[in-house]
Amino acid sequence: MGLATVIDGHSKHRPRCVESTTTASHVKGPVASADTPDAHRRRSLSVADIGEPEAQSTTEPIRPTSRWAVTIAATAVSTCVLDIMATAAGVLLAASHMLKGASQAAVFGFLAATYVLWFAGLRVNVTANWRLLEQTGISASLLSKSMFELARCRSSSQRAPRVASAAGYVATEIAKEVPYYATAFGTALLSNTVSSTDALVFLAGTNVGAAVYEYGLARLSRTFLNRRSRRIA
Repeated sequence: MGLATVIDGHSKHRPRCVESTTTASHVKGPVASADTPDAHRRRSLSVADIGEPEAQSTTEPIRPTSRWAVTIAATAVSTCVLDIMATAAGVLLAASHMLKGASQAAVFGFLAATYVLWFAGLRVNVTANWRLLEQTGISASLLSKSMFELARCRSSSQRAPRVASAAGYVATEIAKEVPYYATAFGTALLSNTVSSTDALVFLAGTNVGAAVYEYGLARLSRTFLNRRSRRIA
């Protein structure tokens, strides 16, 4: 049995759900288009006959363990940053008395508008998140990466991992809303100086802070990917 047949046999039986140490962005130029079974067989034969080593990648790959470590750290840091920004925005808006004396309908309308703003920022960041996952294998959401990798193992389509990563990210961000509701309405129930209107205004402020966070994180992800692409090119 020839060396080319052995190598080709190993490549066919490689588990697809095992994370690769390189990403699609590490393959550039003619290498990506020429990496067919015939081209692979010719390179293998040239190694056996001539004894020359195959060309090595000029970039440092991100190891699977490092991807998970970075994702865990990014999840912790981003959660703290979101909490600080959302809480600060909520407290500032509530302390400003901007909606003092406004009707309940006006307050609820303002709260709904801030949810639209937050959802718009979340949508932008969801796209940036799955692009970051596809190109680097890292994310600022541990649940999003976990669901992305699980879908990638179970499905051969490109859409399934994207949907899974989006679902994981959105679920995480919605879960982060629970403490703000508990804080706002718990304070309103236990305090004589904080009204239900103040609680709603606080929630509206947290939505504004969260929207700024989502837009900022999406921009940071895009900047990182752009600089990485230029460095690889």
